[in-house]
Amino acid sequence: GRPVYHLDMCIAQLTAGVDAPPVGIAQEDNRIVKESRGRLFRDYVNTNKEWASPSLLLWCPIDILSFESLPQINDLVNDPSVVLGVLSVPRNSRQSIKILDGQHRILGFHFWMDQLNKELQSAKLNLAEAKKAGAPKVIENATERVTKAEENLERSVKESIGIDILICSSAKEARQIFADIANNAQGMVKALAIGFDQSKLVNRVTSIVASDFPHPLLDGKVDFNKDRIAGESEMLISAKTLADSIRALGVGIAGRISRTQELEWSDDDLAHRTRKFLDALQVAFASEFKKKPIDFRKTSLLSSGTIFRVLAGVWFDLTSSTNAQGKSIKPRMSVEDATSFLMKLAPHMTIPIKVGSPWLTTGVFPSPANGASVTAPGSRNQELKKLTLEITNWALKPESFPFK
Repeated sequence: GRPVYHLDMCIAQLTAGVDAPPVGIAQEDNRIVKESRGRLFRDYVNTNKEWASPSLLLWCPIDILSFESLPQINDLVNDPSVVLGVLSVPRNSRQSIKILDGQHRILGFHFWMDQLNKELQSAKLNLAEAKKAGAPKVIENATERVTKAEENLERSVKESIGIDILICSSAKEARQIFADIANNAQGMVKALAIGFDQSKLVNRVTSIVASDFPHPLLDGKVDFNKDRIAGESEMLISAKTLADSIRALGVGIAGRISRTQELEWSDDDLAHRTRKFLDALQVAFASEFKKKPIDFRKTSLLSSGTIFRVLAGVWFDLTSSTNAQGKSIKPRMSVEDATSFLMKLAPHMTIPIKVGSPWLTTGVFPSPANGASVTAPGSRNQELKKLTLEITNWALKPESFPFK
């Protein structure tokens, strides 16, 4: 088979021996690297001493590396599939070792090392200035900063990652291996990632209201394995749709939760907002939720994940006491009045949507002309925003409500 060398390297050794991939430049043997993804991995490693990562995959042309086995150790191991020994990499061959899989992680490690060294340099300069000033407390704080910076840099020597080096005859062969890896790997659907990744506020709140302390509307009805619910499924909603809706309840239909908000916002507060919204849905659309899931998807516009998310955005626009940046504002409508509006909307959720339906005046639904079955609006960002604004206006200006 193909020769594969496996070794473990500390992060300081890795960044000294493997160049950072160029950002935003097409490469002969790999895809274009995004700086933002490298910085995200840097931040993950920097803030998490128990970070985890699969081995990096590198490749090297023939006759660059040399390997000397250790017969005495191999005789003891007695495993013909593994040969232990010493791998030698010439000092002048750094440019010959290329990245096959793990570009953004290696870029992130380079960013991390740069950040650690800059912080140590800055801390030592700060300490020198403090000693010149002579204030004991300032010197103490500056000394603590240096100590912390040295401890952080020491992590780069103590923490390591696995490296697999494949021997390839050409960049073309390396590209084929990269394609084979991508083609034979099964990606994780977003719904499953939400359940697994509890580092994010929205994901944690999704788990809270769906499974940890489930809301009655969602108990046993959230699918964490599929992004879309269809067919004979007994589920009501996917974890992806629920997470998108929870985000809309926190920052609006088009909002993004900032890093500061991630750190400062309480899980309980966002979960409380979500429960209020789900309570309102359960009251306003009681007849819809009494249907069997299969019938619900066939007959109710509310079964559309897009509509569910839009109604969450409408709820935010009507009842939230904070704006998308988290600043306090006066709610435009009470929870009771917003629930009443949803009850007013409830009789008009029948699908498929027919020609002449007031829903078509929003401009975000496909045309039912020529017998097309229309069961949901478009889901592009501009369509989400437009429909959210339209329904919000129906609530705030009763005379604009199009249904009679």
